[in-house]
Amino acid sequence: MTLAELQQKRARLATEMRTYHDAQGDADWGDEQRSKWAAMRADIKKLDDQIEREQELRDQEQRHVEDNADDIAGRAAAAGGELSEDEQRAQAFGAFLSGGMASLTSEQRALARQDEQRAQAAGVNDKGGYTVPPSFIAQVHELMAAYGGIASVARVLVTDKGNAIEWPTSDGATEEGELVGENTETGEADVTFGMDSLGAHKVSSKIIRVSNELLTDTAVNMEQFLAGRVASRIGRTEARLIVQGTGAGTPRQPKGLAASADIGKVTASATAFTWKEVNGLIHSIDPAYRMAPKFRLAFNDATLQLLEEMEDGQGRPLWLPGVANGPPATILNRQYVIDQAIADIGAGNKFMFAGDFDQFVIRRVRYMVLRRLTERYAEFDQTAFLAFHRFGCVLQDMSAIRALQGKPAGGG
Repeated sequence: MTLAELQQKRARLATEMRTYHDAQGDADWGDEQRSKWAAMRADIKKLDDQIEREQELRDQEQRHVEDNADDIAGRAAAAGGELSEDEQRAQAFGAFLSGGMASLTSEQRALARQDEQRAQAAGVNDKGGYTVPPSFIAQVHELMAAYGGIASVARVLVTDKGNAIEWPTSDGATEEGELVGENTETGEADVTFGMDSLGAHKVSSKIIRVSNELLTDTAVNMEQFLAGRVASRIGRTEARLIVQGTGAGTPRQPKGLAASADIGKVTASATAFTWKEVNGLIHSIDPAYRMAPKFRLAFNDATLQLLEEMEDGQGRPLWLPGVANGPPATILNRQYVIDQAIADIGAGNKFMFAGDFDQFVIRRVRYMVLRRLTERYAEFDQTAFLAFHRFGCVLQDMSAIRALQGKPAGGG
């Protein structure tokens, strides 16, 4: 069965499940309905696994085609002297990866110096490294999306400069205007604004070792290979700190979602939760935020598995599958995102969040620096690379997102 056929079959089954769910109305579900739903859910999970495998094979083939196409187009453009400035930067970066600064032409070194000067002017002073071209950063940021669901719905701010930004925070649910009469002076707003720092916290990829045989193999797209490794390491670190960052420590961590979001609901048990507690979390959010386009539930994959098997008071499943080019998957009719940095349920753990994630701001610095370490692993005939990335995050409206917390130890 082809990928398209699998996707069509999955869409039909998802539509059938949603129709079946709606057809039951408000009636209580019996064993027959539960059994049929469980069978359909097992079928759709099996299809999801097949689609994932086929999609990965197709993506691999597509990447191979694109790599060869870029190589052919690059050679043709170079032969005709038609390289744009961005293409020249990408070509210089490729030469740097395979041979270091010594392999660059004088024109390529001039481009590299320009990029370094721009980065230093923006406050990114990582001397001794290569300021990577926009094409490499774009690849890294695109690949990073796989490692953090929160970043996919948060407001992402890309800045040129790397200095910390003082960012105002407030409790939006308490803010309102006033009624005034004709020719009457307006009162001063009594809203109390806080100030938080939207920093540019520096994270590294740690050292990535590459054999010199691989480095000089022209069949390998080294830029794409390194972008994948850098994105995996930096993406996981950023995703973890976006959720778990304490706002303290040495070096100082960003203040992540768990440290920023107030508690909306506490479970009655430290090891389990109910659909009513999830519903209580949703309703702890002001209705204005619940209607926002980016209102989501957020939790990890283990929590999703529990939710998929959960039923409401009438025995109806909470989870509804998404349909391609149609309604997305929902829990209690609310869209959700999966982020593996969010904790499992446990005593005192904030294991689920709900709110308008457009009020959670993630800041990334445009410039990224890559260092090439030639001598350090020479005895192993390897070259090492080390990338640096800067980011920060802040919850700008304290009422916009709340957490579901497991019952604290000791019953508090």
